Amino acid sequence: MTTVTATEPVIRARLKKAREKNYANGVLGLRAKATYDGSDFDYDGTPVTVAPCPSVLAIWEAIDGRDPNGWTVVLTSVDDDDLGDTVLAHLLDGRLITPDPWDALRSNFSATTIEPALYRTTNDRAIANGLLATLSADAYIPAPGGVLTRDHAMATLARDTLGIVKDVDVEIDTLAVLEWSRSSDVTERVTALNINGGPELSAAFYQWLAGRSGRLAAPVAALLPAGRISELVALGIVAGVFDGTESVALGKFLVRSGLSDLSPDSLQVWYQDTYGLVTNSLKSEQQQAVLSAAGTIISELGISEAATSSDLLPHGLEARLVSLSNAITAALPDPLPSEVDSRLVSEEALRDIENRWEHVQQHFLASTDRSAHAFGGAVRLARHLATGVAPTTGLAPLADRHLRTDSWVDSALVVARRGADQPVPAAALRALIDIALARRARHDRAFATALADAPTPSVQTIENVMRDTVIPIAKNSATLLLVIDALSVAAANDLVRSMQQHGWTEVSANNAKQRGVALAVLPTLTQRSRCSLLCGELREGTSDRERTGFLSLLRESGLEATGGVPDPIFHKKALDAVPSGAQLATDIRNAIADTDRQKLVAVVLNYVDDTLHHTDPGGTDWTLQTITHLAPLLAAAKNAGRTVVITSDHGHIIEYGTSAKVARANTYGQRAHGDLARVDPDREVVVRGPRVLTESQQVVLAVDETIRYEARNAGYHGGATPAEAIVPVVALVAGELFEGASRVVGTEPYWWHAGSLAATEIPPDVSTKKSRKPAQDSLGLFDDPAHSTTPASGLPGAVLRSKVFAEQMKRSSRIALREDQIQNLLQTLLATSAREITLAQAAAALGVETARAKGALMQAKPLLDVEGYEVLRVDRDVVRLDVEALKEQFGISE
Repeated sequence: MTTVTATEPVIRARLKKAREKNYANGVLGLRAKATYDGSDFDYDGTPVTVAPCPSVLAIWEAIDGRDPNGWTVVLTSVDDDDLGDTVLAHLLDGRLITPDPWDALRSNFSATTIEPALYRTTNDRAIANGLLATLSADAYIPAPGGVLTRDHAMATLARDTLGIVKDVDVEIDTLAVLEWSRSSDVTERVTALNINGGPELSAAFYQWLAGRSGRLAAPVAALLPAGRISELVALGIVAGVFDGTESVALGKFLVRSGLSDLSPDSLQVWYQDTYGLVTNSLKSEQQQAVLSAAGTIISELGISEAATSSDLLPHGLEARLVSLSNAITAALPDPLPSEVDSRLVSEEALRDIENRWEHVQQHFLASTDRSAHAFGGAVRLARHLATGVAPTTGLAPLADRHLRTDSWVDSALVVARRGADQPVPAAALRALIDIALARRARHDRAFATALADAPTPSVQTIENVMRDTVIPIAKNSATLLLVIDALSVAAANDLVRSMQQHGWTEVSANNAKQRGVALAVLPTLTQRSRCSLLCGELREGTSDRERTGFLSLLRESGLEATGGVPDPIFHKKALDAVPSGAQLATDIRNAIADTDRQKLVAVVLNYVDDTLHHTDPGGTDWTLQTITHLAPLLAAAKNAGRTVVITSDHGHIIEYGTSAKVARANTYGQRAHGDLARVDPDREVVVRGPRVLTESQQVVLAVDETIRYEARNAGYHGGATPAEAIVPVVALVAGELFEGASRVVGTEPYWWHAGSLAATEIPPDVSTKKSRKPAQDSLGLFDDPAHSTTPASGLPGAVLRSKVFAEQMKRSSRIALREDQIQNLLQTLLATSAREITLAQAAAALGVETARAKGALMQAKPLLDVEGYEVLRVDRDVVRLDVEALKEQFGISE
């Protein structure tokens, strides 16, 4: 007969039965191996001494030496016949009791019966003993209905010993197993189960847990016995690189996973479940750890080529970027035609680029990858090059082109120039940037020529910004003027987008409904342009003169501060006087809050200009948090209900290691000089007139961005490029619009967003060798509605007049959109042959900022999507209209 091993849980269970028979102490004889690995303990306050007794003599010694007030537990395998009646008379019930670990489990779980599935094994007592040995005293939860089931026992083991979820109300399923497999102590817990629970319990538990793992049963069943369950997630990521076909790589993977075979569907299921965990449940650092572990497995197996198909691994992103790079390289004209303003990328090539870019963006790592981020700018440049540029002359049209198009090209160039890690993507970026720069250089030259030909320009000038824009706004609404030194129009594009995401709305104080710009004083240097801006007339001087001129202008305009308050203009010293624990200097905070006595407050921020000397403007994202003091200034303005006007004294260009110093005499900073005897007509321009603040009212300005006249910096200003000479004039409100204000919409060019295969802006007879066909007279996919000659459709009006639309409006009482906005949106969509527009175009049609366009479209959908039929569809940055569904759902026969 097999002799059992008595453990403390087994002994406790027998003592419990003795107590139920009203025994308070005594000698409990158990037929078991005369060995005991535990120590003496207390049972309900009564001391328990465990005595392994291999002989009758040892039993007598235990009886004679027992504590009469405690329990003595005798463990012996001596036959009853050898014990004799005298020994048995000292034992509880007068006999040796054969302990049953299942009785102990039944007792611990407060169960009356045990499900056969739990004990129907070859060595069932090993299962019971293993459970008793591994479960803690606090683990036992009464068995539901008094039946100890296999699920209840194993789930208790999973929670208590393995640490798979803690809450009894949380189901142990595939996700729970995946998350547990990533625990820092998972290997130690499995090892402890093997040692303490024994091989029989471990095998039974592995089988049970595999069954609870749903579609991952096979991998879990293979990895658990091998002690490699910690690799479950990493191997699942690797499983996604196989298409199910027999290959050497797949064979290596199966051997590594301990699997003899796994169907293609099972491989994909493993990957899908893992993908869900990684993308939805793990924190960023956890994701990186898992992907790194998967990458190590890829390297160990030597299957990097197979990994290029992965949606999660870096190998997959790198492959997609290479594919995109090849498409870009193939799309670019070689050689570059002389007409760089013609369409340089064909529609077909751009579609290919867009498709591959979409594939890149679908990769999990794309949103945080620096190389992918650079290609975000590159694809925008490709869209720009796929659009021809109409010939433009005159300073005002050229300044407007910079505002509407070229400043956005500059923004895209900044991003693209941040580069890629791998050689092929880096080469593609370089080629694309070079072509974009060739077109950009042509535009810079045209602007500089117009600047030289306009001594008294017809565009807004920086010395008139105060009188023409800022003061009129301040008379209608208390205003905070932020002069951000060296803020270019391109940098303002990024900054305004950031502000819109924090509740600010861009407005204009005229009917133009577009962002304003102004022309800097020449040369475009701080002491000339900023002084002229704040004084309201052409002047040159330091901050003291700026202050004097600004206060004089306030008195002249009737906006002078009253009541003995500090001067409402603040420079760097005042900004830096921030008390400990505060975010803003006290005088500045008080001035902004005092809207009754100080209608106009001006603050000068030098951060951008400082980056040109000390940091990297090309690697800077211009946001509220980037510019020192800006965020608390805007918060104070929002709290006070002030309108904010942002402008600058001049813009800037960025040094990319390509500039060369050119020797010139009588220099004005890095990009201007008075050496009229030495002028390079290909790279410089001579400008004369009253707005040239030099002694002779003439100056030579650099046009080519690769030349400078002094030591290398991170960036420069002073020259004649529009990036240096044109400054933004932006007005924003955080609440209701002030009187006379209108929203600024559609600031981005339509090629800025995906789906911008626009009709060319150039005459149809101008094309390039790389284009498959010249510009068409009819509008094509993703046309620019602004160029449409299609007559207005009567369909939008019919929709709005229909009974169905009236009912939709009643059901959607909280929708804030007006009927005219819906009509404009429908009309804009119907004006294109494909019934598709970009997000920027939709924003313009709805009269909202692009940053808020998706929110507005989500309000339009409940009005147009009748009974769940999708009439209006928004995919990323493309808006589509199903015209037939629109007619059918609104009962229109047109």
